[in-house]
Amino acid sequence: MKGLKMAKFDPQKIITPIMKFVNMQGIIALKDGMLAILPLTVVGSIFLIIGQLPFEALNQAIASVFGKTWTEPFMQVYSGTFAIMGLISCFAIGFSYAKHSGVDPLPAGVLSVSSFFILLKSSYVPAKGEAIPDAIAKVWFGGQGIIGAIIIGLTVGAIYSFFIKRHIVIKMPEQVPQAIAKQFEAMIPAFVIFLLSMCVYILAQILTGGSTFIELIYRVIQIPLQGLTGTLWGAIGIAFFISFLWWFGVHGQSVVNGIVTALLLSNLDANKALLAAGNLSLENGAHIVTQQFLDSFLLISGSGITFGVVVAMLFAAKSKQYKALGKVAAFPALFNVNEPVVFGFPVVMNPLMFLPFVLVPIVAAVVVYASIAIGFMQPFSGVTLPWSTPAIISGFMVAGWQGALVQVIILALSTLIYFPFFKIQDKIACDAENQAAKTK
Repeated sequence: MKGLKMAKFDPQKIITPIMKFVNMQGIIALKDGMLAILPLTVVGSIFLIIGQLPFEALNQAIASVFGKTWTEPFMQVYSGTFAIMGLISCFAIGFSYAKHSGVDPLPAGVLSVSSFFILLKSSYVPAKGEAIPDAIAKVWFGGQGIIGAIIIGLTVGAIYSFFIKRHIVIKMPEQVPQAIAKQFEAMIPAFVIFLLSMCVYILAQILTGGSTFIELIYRVIQIPLQGLTGTLWGAIGIAFFISFLWWFGVHGQSVVNGIVTALLLSNLDANKALLAAGNLSLENGAHIVTQQFLDSFLLISGSGITFGVVVAMLFAAKSKQYKALGKVAAFPALFNVNEPVVFGFPVVMNPLMFLPFVLVPIVAAVVVYASIAIGFMQPFSGVTLPWSTPAIISGFMVAGWQGALVQVIILALSTLIYFPFFKIQDKIACDAENQAAKTK
């Protein structure tokens, strides 16, 4: 019809709100704060695996030499690392929020931890018996308390930064050393934070009939969110949004990790508890989607699993630029770094590459989820690896030979799905090169 025009797609309409979200103070603090617990989860889980070897014969052989309690020191390391990730993340998020606000971050981290303890019960009630004063259930320091810890860290960081930036502080004379003056500056925000924490503690007690704020958050928010991320649709959503954001030039892995890492680590922590009890199975409530699901299977060769593009460039490219790019991109791809492909091919804002870039990770998510659901692979536990660990190695370490085989299948599917799209892109590049050569 006359007068009607095709609406043009304007990527900026999507990029602008995405970038506003990504650059929000709380999101930045959350991402940085969760990164702080990476050494605890990666290294601590290795000690857990050693202390919970899945081979009974080997366990007995070692126990015959070192005694039945030989695993206790390894579990002690796990108890002081992975098992306190909620507490540490609370400090790190409050610290990070204040740091990005341009104020002294250390008091914010300290006040966050203090608020965390105010909102916990200061006594422990065993299943049978009377309450033990000045004892705290350590379970809330780890995965079960991590969402509450995030909320506390963000809230305390925001309140502390508000007071400091607006100079609502106790000001000391210039003669007072800065180290001492800064402690006095923190006293007014500390009083407000502690008062609010006490009020929240009382309110939670009234609303729940004796439970704490962190327990309330666990039941009302964390359990439903863990259940959502643990579904097939949750896995597909994680896979989709990483690639979707990357296609627009936004670091999808960083954004999605910042949002779901706490939940995936909580899922993993629950699996570790089942492993320690010898009950790691789906029938006993084990989670399928954990941090290993993301790091070791949805990010192999990089976001979008662009292994297929690299293979096509190395062995099937006819254009000079893709032959050269394949050689450059091959080595980083081994360590799951694919910026040369994402920006050099390019994938970003390339309409031809949108479908395979989004589709391959979704297919991978379905394959991994199905492999665990049907019993081919056990639910993940034990070793947590950095996302940069090469494929096959990472698969074997987190899920045995079955995990390595599933990774091989995913890489093969990546090659099959990307190849026809690559051939079209390669032909376009060849034609452009030939046209440029004729005009010289």
